Amino acid sequence: MNTPQTTPERRENLRVREVFVQACTLISPVIAANDTIKTVSNFAMAHMLSEHFPELSATEVHIVIVTAEKLHREQRLQAILHKKG
Repeated sequence: MNTPQTTPERRENLRVREVFVQACTLISPVIAANDTIKTVSNFAMAHMLSEHFPELSATEVHIVIVTAEKLHREQRLQAILHKKG
């Protein structure tokens, strides 16, 4: 009989995963607006995220921004927000 084996968690940045959808919901309008006019810097988005998620480190905030921007460019961000939201 085969027993299911548990594999150890390989993913990193678990705190980011916990708040990712909420954080992306917060900054997604800014990212979308930046497509046409580069009005908001990553510094400003980092400040927004740090205010809403003070438990995240600066590195974790950066991970959220970079990942959200990448997903937006790949036209996958809105699908994730609608699916999880």
